[in-house]
Amino acid sequence: MDQRRLSRRTFLRAAAVGASAAVLAGCTTTAPAPPQQTGAQPTTPSGGAASQPLTFVWSPKAVNNPVFDVARRGAMDKAKELGITVEWIGPESADAQKQAELLDAAIARKVNGMGISCNDPDALKPVIDRAMDAGIPVITWDSDSPNSKRITFYSLDNEAAAKKGAEVMVELLKDSPNKTYAILTGVPGAQNLEARIRAFREVADPAGLQWVATDPCYDDIQKGVEVVENRLTANPDLGGYFMAGAWPLFGDINAMPKFQAAAKAGMKTVAWDILENELKLLKEGLVHALIGQKFYGWGYDAVGILYDIVVNKKTYPPFVDTGFDLVRTPEEADRFLKKWETGNWKD
Repeated sequence: MDQRRLSRRTFLRAAAVGASAAVLAGCTTTAPAPPQQTGAQPTTPSGGAASQPLTFVWSPKAVNNPVFDVARRGAMDKAKELGITVEWIGPESADAQKQAELLDAAIARKVNGMGISCNDPDALKPVIDRAMDAGIPVITWDSDSPNSKRITFYSLDNEAAAKKGAEVMVELLKDSPNKTYAILTGVPGAQNLEARIRAFREVADPAGLQWVATDPCYDDIQKGVEVVENRLTANPDLGGYFMAGAWPLFGDINAMPKFQAAAKAGMKTVAWDILENELKLLKEGLVHALIGQKFYGWGYDAVGILYDIVVNKKTYPPFVDTGFDLVRTPEEADRFLKKWETGNWKD
């Protein structure tokens, strides 16, 4: 194996080990079967005699993504507080059909609620509607299926965050002789990624930046590395890179010599997410702005929302905005690196 390149499997195994260290010992996480869940005590969701604990299914787009591992930690922490069971169930890698199959199995078991990050809005719509029709409340988080019967969507405002990223890119390239930029995306058609791309271009293009291409990597780290290196081979003088997801930055930066060379020559990168590798790259000057999602809240806050819907009969609007973080300085990067090191995402 080329020692310059960190394999996707090796990186994700290391990320999962590091994140899992902060999870309570009573919370196991193996997926998709058997389900990952907390230990829970009997609860009384509607008053009266104690009953079996509520069981919610929390489904990420892929269980091998360290971003979602922070969400899992939040979900398990909230489940422990509430005395309920949360099962962490999703496909090993991004696969809408497999995700739908796993959720259909949960519907057949008559779980009490579902929280879903949708691989594809259209592919997940039928299973969401089946759950709702069966009396199982469903909310979405991170990635929506807006035409489904889901109750609410808990996420950052992708368009607002992407527009802010575009404003930053315009500022970064204001004195650059080259105003061209490329976009990296994941799975084509993913509702959240499409919203980010559209909103970024709505700001960047009228401001005089010149879009070159939008390249998909299908949420795969190794594919992302190849896509970026190939784009920089085709456009070696690219002015900027907007990464609607930062998959190639999750691994070893030495696997991307062309990216490193371009960054040192003046190419500016605005990327989604605030993983440890990305934060370190920002401190090194290879990345210039990071848009941070509320990973922990996808589990902790969103489980609380579903609990309120099921137990307290609370109503929510169709969209609940988490807000987002913008990291641009080494000092800001250090603040988030501490969260990764300590596992404390509540503050």
